[in-house]
Amino acid sequence: MEKSKEARMLSRDGKTVGTIMNLRSRRCMMEGCPGWRIHVRWPDGSNTYPCSCGCKSVDKDTLQIL
Repeated sequence: MEKSKEARMLSRDGKTVGTIMNLRSRRCMMEGCPGWRIHVRWPDGSNTYPCSCGCKSVDKDTLQIL
């Protein structure tokens, strides 16, 4: 998935939709993990950095945390 103008991240339960600010903000620091940390801004203003290896593609512009 490439970051589009309206790339979104769904929470694990699919009820909350965040905005992907940077698809590859930094490499995952977990030993042996080939993933990237994705910068996500949530509606409450918080920012998280889930690993790309812990996400699935829902459609062209949407990922979901597993």
